[in-house]
Amino acid sequence: MAEVKTESKITAPKLLVFIGMLFTLALGITYFYGAGDPLNILWGIICLVIAFLIFVSLELISFRPVKILYQWWIILIFGIVLVLLVYFFGGGYFPAILLLLAALIELIMAKKPYKASKMVLLVGIGFSIYECFMLFLSGNTLAIINGVFGLILLIILVLILFDLVDFKVLNYSWWLVLIVGFVIFTWVSPLAGGILTGYGGTLILIAFVLMVLAL
Repeated sequence: MAEVKTESKITAPKLLVFIGMLFTLALGITYFYGAGDPLNILWGIICLVIAFLIFVSLELISFRPVKILYQWWIILIFGIVLVLLVYFFGGGYFPAILLLLAALIELIMAKKPYKASKMVLLVGIGFSIYECFMLFLSGNTLAIINGVFGLILLIILVLILFDLVDFKVLNYSWWLVLIVGFVIFTWVSPLAGGILTGYGGTLILIAFVLMVLAL
């Protein structure tokens, strides 16, 4: 019998894991759509099982027949499995990125307190800068302009984040992260081609959500 639990504390890594679980579920469904290959059905089932085990580990409900401890190394294993699935059989890396990032943040916060929103933001900035450079290599004038504009915003955000420059009218705040995340999400990430692209804007927006939740 499954019982709803309400006392579980919301933490940044758990929120990342929950979002990663939803994307893992979506990844499993996409594998089912490729049912022309019988192996795709197997990979889809594996993704659904991982999503279910993550759900149980988060203790959103008390599922007595199955007990999975929420540990950073367990989430890390799930993330690695997803990386291997996507690498060999296709799909998006985003679910794996979220799980691996959550495991890393969980490990870091266990040793030293640090704002999870800033860690997610730094990773998002890293992906976004990579996407900007991919736009520079595209040869498309509009894409290059978007890349330049996005890179300028990212540099400003980094300077403010590390308090390297006093811009007077700008400070590290949720609305600045939201604006930069929105610009990258709409003008940079969708146009960037290549492996591991398309995730920068989403990660920055997730960092914004964590900031609003004070995580």
